[in-house]
Amino acid sequence: MKKTLLVFAIVSIFVIAFFWITEYFNFDDSSQSPAANGEPVSFKSDGEIEQLTTYDKQRINEQRKIDQQLKETYQAGTFTLKNPFVTPDPYEVAPLTALMMFKTDQPAKIIVTVEGNDQYGDISHTYEKYSKEHTIPILGLYPDSENTVTIEATTKGGETTEQPVTITTEPLPDDFLTNEVVEARPEKMENGLTFVIPSTRYAYAVDYNGDVRWYSTLWNSHVFQRLDNGNLLYLTKEKGQKQYNELLEMDMLGKVYDSYIVNLEDYPDTNVIHHDAIELPSGNILATVHDMEAPYIEDEMIEIDRETGKTLRDFNYRDIFPEDFYQEYDGPGEDDGDWFHQNAIWYDNRDDTILVSSRHQDLVMKQTYPEGEIKWILAAQEKWPDSYERYLLEPIEEDFKFPGGPHSIMTMPDMDNNKNTYDYLLFDNNVVITRGDDPLSEDFSRMVQYRVNPEKMTVKEVWSYGEERGEAMFSSIVGDANYHKDTGNRMLTSGYIKVDDGRNSRIIETTGEQQAEVVYELVVSGFKSDSHRQAYRAFRLPLHPEKEWNFKLIE
Repeated sequence: MKKTLLVFAIVSIFVIAFFWITEYFNFDDSSQSPAANGEPVSFKSDGEIEQLTTYDKQRINEQRKIDQQLKETYQAGTFTLKNPFVTPDPYEVAPLTALMMFKTDQPAKIIVTVEGNDQYGDISHTYEKYSKEHTIPILGLYPDSENTVTIEATTKGGETTEQPVTITTEPLPDDFLTNEVVEARPEKMENGLTFVIPSTRYAYAVDYNGDVRWYSTLWNSHVFQRLDNGNLLYLTKEKGQKQYNELLEMDMLGKVYDSYIVNLEDYPDTNVIHHDAIELPSGNILATVHDMEAPYIEDEMIEIDRETGKTLRDFNYRDIFPEDFYQEYDGPGEDDGDWFHQNAIWYDNRDDTILVSSRHQDLVMKQTYPEGEIKWILAAQEKWPDSYERYLLEPIEEDFKFPGGPHSIMTMPDMDNNKNTYDYLLFDNNVVITRGDDPLSEDFSRMVQYRVNPEKMTVKEVWSYGEERGEAMFSSIVGDANYHKDTGNRMLTSGYIKVDDGRNSRIIETTGEQQAEVVYELVVSGFKSDSHRQAYRAFRLPLHPEKEWNFKLIE
């Protein structure tokens, strides 16, 4: 009897130990892993789409009144090239712009030049359409200046007439950030202005001297990009309002063409659209929001119909990953349920996929759109259930460094003349949150180029810049990396660098050589820690849209 009891006890101990070890090491992940059954992992749909967005006409209607007044004033007078009708900041949101209207006796095309302070400071644009009636946007004025603007009218017969016009502007606001140029080599820089996009307050653009040549008084947070039609996608809020919940389509004069309101009832914080919104090939908008029916934030996306403003689709990243990723997350933002912290979306037109980055899971990922099927994941290979191994890219270098808390992944052109590989650029904050226990964590931040072979599921590092600058380049939050198509240069934004008097942001453009040369460096300062006024992103764009801009007042 005693022998039987002993055997029973030993067997019981082994059974208990087996189940404890199985649970501890997660040998059977079928209960919490969407990938466990071997089927492709993708977004789920229950057929019900929560309508979070509406189309709003308030700003549009207010601006129609401005258009009507401008039109009436112009029609009441006689305005010619020698005596044009000039309205600085016509919509009262872009102080370094103006609108000029006049008639010519013969059809003419117009060249507008804002005279710069030196040989690289001129900003010119040609309006190619021949017409007798001219409604011309003026962009690129200096603040607190009597700007000289030259208007050149050329007829079809080649006869040219020039007329200088003086446009006076007010100083920058007292709370504007400080912009100091450390290095500038205009002959090696990508053409255009450097647009600085904040986590909150002014979006603005500076020239190679650091002189502000465009800004908007509309509050901005994170989302600022040029749409396919040349207008801007711009995230803002009403004056005095706490939450950033309004997406605008507006032009560089500040005229609004569409407005979309995102309604999240009972959401307490400012970041309703928290990090990114992009234009899809269809013209619709894909934006990062929150799921208000769950105790988690920054893990949801919605697609907004560009015409109606309605929510067409909603996607949640809890559909993609194991339950313990969000249920047992214990990193930054744990109390708010910020387990994923999606901070970027990039659409890849080559194969109709999206690239996303997740700060709190230390990963970037490629997915089909709109299904959301995972194509690959770039992340340290620890803390993943076995069922996800098929998605993880395998480094082909022994000393490969995975990104930590990354931001802002984007595609690059074919850099090796190999149709089987794809190159990507991202900002590696190098702060380990969940995985990648790297001893280099927090020693530097960098922009880094990876080359992925999706057939072999391999990855290698091709190029990087930033580690050589050490802690002077480290940004624990925010960051950006961009590829410049004309020069092959790259630009990083390290947005939250610790310095003696608080924080600053550094925006650096380099060549693409292995020994990268800095051709532009801008230091943005004048903001306090935790003010959220740091540079979130920065990129080089021509001030005027590349597509023909036929600006009109209301008909």
